Amino acid sequence: MKKKCAPHGRKGFAYAVGIFRLSGLCLLMMLMANGVQGGQDSDMDQTAGGEREWVAANDPRIQLSDGLHQMSGEDGAVYFDRVIDGPGRGFRWDAPGARVRWRTNSPEVVVRLRYSSRHIGSSRNSVGVFRIDGRSKPTWRFTRPAPGDVQLDLPMPVPADGALHDYELILPYADSIDILGVEVQAGAGWEAPKPRPETRYLAFGDSVTHGFTASVVTGSYAFLTAEYLNWELVNLGIGGRGTNASDGAFLGGIDAAVISILIGVNDWQGGAGLEWFRGNYDRLLAGLRERHPDVPVFVVTPLWVPPSWQPASVKHPLEAYREQIRQSVAALEDPLITVIEGPSLIDHDPKLFDPIAVHPNDDGFKQMAQRLSAAMCAATSIGISVTPAASSASEDSL
Repeated sequence: MKKKCAPHGRKGFAYAVGIFRLSGLCLLMMLMANGVQGGQDSDMDQTAGGEREWVAANDPRIQLSDGLHQMSGEDGAVYFDRVIDGPGRGFRWDAPGARVRWRTNSPEVVVRLRYSSRHIGSSRNSVGVFRIDGRSKPTWRFTRPAPGDVQLDLPMPVPADGALHDYELILPYADSIDILGVEVQAGAGWEAPKPRPETRYLAFGDSVTHGFTASVVTGSYAFLTAEYLNWELVNLGIGGRGTNASDGAFLGGIDAAVISILIGVNDWQGGAGLEWFRGNYDRLLAGLRERHPDVPVFVVTPLWVPPSWQPASVKHPLEAYREQIRQSVAALEDPLITVIEGPSLIDHDPKLFDPIAVHPNDDGFKQMAQRLSAAMCAATSIGISVTPAASSASEDSL
């Protein structure tokens, strides 16, 4: 059933797609499930502070979401595989915004992660965020402690009330991590954490969708858009990605209720021919539609790029690629595909962009997410189910 978009709980904003407001409907904080479970069979460790229980990441008490394929290691570790990649990057092993969640009343909680060497190269952001009961603080972050394969033990600031609490890690947008597990006090109670939203949003694109160059994953436009609209996110932004015809069929095989596509700026930077670009874009949409005929798709044309950014290989104006995208969508005559003009999503101000000027900065991403989520919210007429909600988190990126 479709739900109306209510006013946004923060500052109003007006822009080319219209004047909309998204509201701060409060997320339900405590969906109980099944009652408290006792400690299940798992490894025990006797330490000076008392007996500990080790719960490996593949234990059903730890839930993973907001990612693509979950892979398991021999040591019980879990990591994500996004399948598509760029040469020499290892971006397929990133899990931008993927979540690790559990609920316990243990008075001590330590999360164990392993940053891996699957992510290659210097294009990297290793900063993740954690929340307790849906709340966070600017200091509740974690990052890679050293290069290579390196373990990180992350103690949680456990509330002192002895009650059950939801814990959640949000993984970085540009580094590869194995989730090893959680250490708690033996005999601690467990429940299922609050469930993730029912609507699954697939955001596909290049480095802008990947998250570059937000300071932290929770500041990327894809993450913020999903938070504003209360959707689960699968981020398939791949840094350096151009338009590939075969990506359409791949996207069509992913379970999603809403899809956005933002791609084309790398084709422009690389001097791709317009006819070649149009053919690839046509086949991308056709491959997607063959397997996902009824899913609402939002096609976002490339963002405005500050004029200071002048790649040497450019052969055509960026607007020419936008026009090819418009024509590709128009030819399908598909009422479930909506074009959103990328230049309308961020003010044409270089201060909202990174020195690598095809990438927004934190302020630019926040503006983009507000405007994009409003445009998606307005598209309820094509059958999208939305429940606008300001994030319950308090981190500074939100």
